[in-house]
Amino acid sequence: MVTVQRRFHPVYPAALAMLERIGAPYLAEGRYTFHFQDPAAGWRGRVKLAGGGCLADMGYHLIDLLLWYLGLPDHVLATVSAAAAPGAEYDAEDTALVHLAYDSGLYGSLLVSRSAGPKTEHLAITGPHGTLTVERGTVRLIDPAGQVVESLVREPAWPYPPAVLIDRFCRVLDGTAANPSGPAEHLPHAAFLAAAYASATTQRPADPKEYLA
Repeated sequence: MVTVQRRFHPVYPAALAMLERIGAPYLAEGRYTFHFQDPAAGWRGRVKLAGGGCLADMGYHLIDLLLWYLGLPDHVLATVSAAAAPGAEYDAEDTALVHLAYDSGLYGSLLVSRSAGPKTEHLAITGPHGTLTVERGTVRLIDPAGQVVESLVREPAWPYPPAVLIDRFCRVLDGTAANPSGPAEHLPHAAFLAAAYASATTQRPADPKEYLA
């Protein structure tokens, strides 16, 4: 069971239910950033130990929302950098920008950084009838003129979730609950990451679906 906490937070499933109200999406913009004082410190600074940088680590949660709401893109074009701490020795990216394209005509981008503040967690999906924005503990439906049509706010925004996740995991193990996030459901996530890192290396677009084969 993969721990993607937002699947257990009521705001994020509510956003999925509201998504159809904006019409066919044509633009998606995601940003997940915060400032970590030393991005070279510890295992997170080494690709050999971490398996990737900020995109694979903290960015996984933003990727999970993207795939949950919109599915796997048909093309990604990624750039990554490890330049936030000049003079430090580390090779796991502290910043990543991934451009997205779907054959349906939907385009967008994800920006992930563990060196660039302020702390931001934001996903906006736009269609002909408006924009759906999801932030930490808040979802808003905004009309094309920019007016809030409907919003849902949870207080507190992020209650402490580990006990809920562990309880669900135990019930999955003893067979009394379904697994909401098993390994098979995360193969597209792995394909997205593989394509993004391949694109960053070749500086060419990559098709995540080719990695599922």
